[in-house]
Amino acid sequence: MLLRASGQRENRDFNLNAVNDADSDPGVDHADHLRRLTEAAIGSRWGELVTVRGEAAAAMGEQAMVDALTVAAGFNGITRVADATGIPLDPTTQKVTGSMRAETGIDAFDYVAKSARYDRQRRARATTDNNA
Repeated sequence: MLLRASGQRENRDFNLNAVNDADSDPGVDHADHLRRLTEAAIGSRWGELVTVRGEAAAAMGEQAMVDALTVAAGFNGITRVADATGIPLDPTTQKVTGSMRAETGIDAFDYVAKSARYDRQRRARATTDNNA
């Protein structure tokens, strides 16, 4: 099953390595703004996110900025639910995305390490807040 436009193909070359390399150009419109929005949001840098949202909205339009953050939040939740319940990729998706997953290294993503990193950040923020 495909979401509305997810099955549409474009004749563009995208650099999937840019997912893990901030110095690479992914070939996506407004890539710098999208990257900065993502980094601020997943890093829980809320003050920075306010600034980045304003800059992104000015460059790409308010609705596009909101859409980008909405999609990021939605996919984050969907992925967590799928991973937590052990839902595997369906065979077609697994076959079609094999080279993309290999190129980006996404199959090696470690949720345990991510959770530990998040817990350390959360504890550090709580300590800072309690000392203020």
